[in-house]
Amino acid sequence: MMQQISEQVESMEERLNRRNGLTEKRKGECEIHGAFEDRHYSGEGNITTAGWAGCPTCKKLQWDEEARQQILKENAEREARRIDSMVDNSGIPSRFRKKSFDNFKAVNQKAASHLKKVREYGDVVAGDDHGGRCLLMLGKVGNGKTHLACALLEKVIRDTRQPAYYWTFSELVRYVKASFSKGAEHSEDDAYKDFAKGRLAVLDEVGMQNFTEFEQAVAYEAINARYLAERPTVLITNLQAKDLPLCVGERVVDRLREGGGKALDFDWKSYRVGGGS
Repeated sequence: MMQQISEQVESMEERLNRRNGLTEKRKGECEIHGAFEDRHYSGEGNITTAGWAGCPTCKKLQWDEEARQQILKENAEREARRIDSMVDNSGIPSRFRKKSFDNFKAVNQKAASHLKKVREYGDVVAGDDHGGRCLLMLGKVGNGKTHLACALLEKVIRDTRQPAYYWTFSELVRYVKASFSKGAEHSEDDAYKDFAKGRLAVLDEVGMQNFTEFEQAVAYEAINARYLAERPTVLITNLQAKDLPLCVGERVVDRLREGGGKALDFDWKSYRVGGGS
């Protein structure tokens, strides 16, 4: 019985060898793994490379490394798609999707200085010790505030591999108001929690509203939600620094300036109409 089984096993091995194109065997010696049985293949069947196979242990290690590199490549591609998806879902307007620090037009020395400071702020936000530090970008229309903020937002997403979001103040107000509707899928508290999400939030177009008591309350609750979570916020406005507290309230400005929060004044003539002096 045992002899019969042995013959069957040998017969199966022979068929497998023929199918794989095995033509010859010989003794081999690997400098690393010692003695082994080397095998010569014709290149037919399941074995695609003709010739002597060499050390099977070396071959296995090679295959294992190739498999490992393929897994690393697939993981890197998957992570790149995940980050791209975060950028796509960040709320950055289409007009500003291609804006970067590199294509920002530093039309004068002050603009170049602000570019440098926003870059540095991005490094702070991407680090572990940002402490929820905020940034105010104030001043005239057309001086690149939103450009820099969107470039900053994408940098933070890619550097931290965490989500970050762009909002206009009008969008935020509408989102809060929507929570009051019958059958609303989110509550007012949910609205502020959603604004508080993300490594960084950019709140743009602040100051274009009438700033009723309700709008001031929205501004405070939203900024305060991120303040309590120690998450940085960038606020963009066309207002001057002295006018901002009249619109959003002193408490909001205090929250933004606490812990080293800086204000950058974009007060030169719009480069959209030939500014830069």
